[in-house]
Amino acid sequence: MRTPETKSTFFEYMGFNSTITDKFELALPLQEHLLQEDGTIHPGVFSTMLDITMGATVSLATNSFAATINLNCSFLDLLPKEAYHAETNILKEEGKYVTAEGMIYDQNRGLVAKGIGTFKTTPRKDIKEGGDC
Repeated sequence: MRTPETKSTFFEYMGFNSTITDKFELALPLQEHLLQEDGTIHPGVFSTMLDITMGATVSLATNSFAATINLNCSFLDLLPKEAYHAETNILKEEGKYVTAEGMIYDQNRGLVAKGIGTFKTTPRKDIKEGGDC
C-alpha cells in the first residue's frame, strides 16, 4: 500500500525531491529530459508537480487518500530555471471533497505556475490492505 512517503518510479524519473515535516514540500531541480524541443519546460511537468503537491497536502491534512477529480493549471513562465519548488494551501473542505491551490516558484521566488484542484478523500481505514490506491 502506498503512503505519502512512498515514491514511484515516475516520481524518481521526473527527479522530484520531497520532504514531509508538518507539511509536504516538493522540489525539482532542472533536468534536460524535462525540456521541450524549443528549450522550454513542458507544461505537463508543472501540472504533475501541482497535482502531486496538492494531493499529498490534502492526504496529510485529512489522513486520507486523495484522488484528483479536477485540476486547473496556469503556466506563467516556461523558460528553464535552475530549480523549482511547490507550495500548497487548502482552500475548502466539504465532506469528502477538498479544494486546494498550489503555486510553483523558481529559485528566485518568481511565480512560474499555479493551479487549483479538487480532490475526493477516502479515509485510510476504509482502504482494504493491498488495495490499489
